[in-house]
Amino acid sequence: MTLARPRLKYTMAFDFSRTTSFRLGAKLLRYVILGKKTWRHIIKERHRGHVQYNEKLIRGTLQSPDNIRQNEDDPDVYLYIKEAEKYWIKPGISVTTKEFRYFIVVVEKNRRFIITMYTSLKIQGGKQIWP
Repeated sequence: MTLARPRLKYTMAFDFSRTTSFRLGAKLLRYVILGKKTWRHIIKERHRGHVQYNEKLIRGTLQSPDNIRQNEDDPDVYLYIKEAEKYWIKPGISVTTKEFRYFIVVVEKNRRFIITMYTSLKIQGGKQIWP
């Protein structure tokens, strides 16, 4: 007798098949835009393809970040930062957050446009503007 393993129902984050952008809620700015071209660039970058499996973390980072920092070189750039509790590298496979401690979403504040997103072991630079 073979036991069937329960299947995890998984859908890819941000289905761009019918749209060119998503409007996501964001602290301080009310919303930001994630464009199709930016999303493709993010998930095709070496070592960042796993970002696509973390839609909940992306939304959580924007809506309820642990802190928001302003880039020192460009004050029009905000870094939304959240300490990750769980980080998915593939559907159904997560890793310890020692390797992916902080999740960062970089936003151009005037256009309310997401520039990029990535994981980091530590928070570096920028002036804290929230809280």
